[in-house]
Formats: sequence, C-alpha cells, structure tokens
Amino acid sequence: MSILLEDTFEVKELDPEGKKFDLVSRAVMRSERHEMDCVMDFNVDVYPIDNGMRLVVAWAKTIDLDGKPSPEHFDKALCSGKKASLMDNFEYVTCGRVYKMDALQQQMQRIAVYISYGGLLQKIVGEPHDLKDFEMDTTYYCLIKKVQ
Repeated sequence: MSILLEDTFEVKELDPEGKKFDLVSRAVMRSERHEMDCVMDFNVDVYPIDNGMRLVVAWAKTIDLDGKPSPEHFDKALCSGKKASLMDNFEYVTCGRVYKMDALQQQMQRIAVYISYGGLLQKIVGEPHDLKDFEMDTTYYCLIKKVQ
C-alpha cells in the first residue's frame, strides 16, 4: 500500500478567522493516534464538513495500488472506474505540493508541513518521526473519508 500516514481527525473548529470565501471553509482538526494538529481548507460545495465531524485523513505519494509513481498528468481512467486506485476507498481526494517545512521553536520536537492543493491550503503539525516522509517540493495526495 502506498499510504505514508493515516489517522482519524476530529474537526474542532470551522473558519476560526471568519468565513473568507463562500465555497471554502478552513477546518482546525486534531488527530487521535499521532497527536497531530491539522488546519485544512475544504471545498464545502463538494465536501461539506461540520464541527465535531470525525474524518480519516491519509497522505500518499501515489494513488496507484501497486505503489507505482503517479503519472505526470491525471489519468481519467481513475475516475471512470476502469482502473482501481486508493481513491476508491475515500470520498474527497486532493493533490498538492509541499511548499514549506518548519521546525517550531515554541514547541520543541514538533514540525510543520505546509501543502498547497491548488490554492486550498493545509498545515500539519506533529512529531518529526510522524512527518518524516514529507519532503519539500514533492507532490502528495490527501485522501479523506468520514468516520461512520
């Protein structure tokens, strides 16, 4: 399997600085297993979210089930059901690039990874050993589904 990291997150707060865009909400989330914090922008027109919602969030470098690198351009067969992929197990999938990584001075032994998904932003804060597989200027898929 090509998933680098997976955890269940609870949405703790939506739009903490106020709603900036009609179709986008910023969720502040906390993970259950790895004690990570995540702030993520969601297209709520496509994937509505609410406070208290629990989400399984996973990150992968490829959506190919065999772990083969993803093609440079999107393969339409992945959405048509003709080709199985990690996307089949999730409800909301985004593809983005790490644009910044920081060691947090005020929080010893924690790092922050910043990813842009076509302008929708994500910040993941956690222990270095949990976020060790993230690299600068590398493309990642973020795969999400609601906990039933």
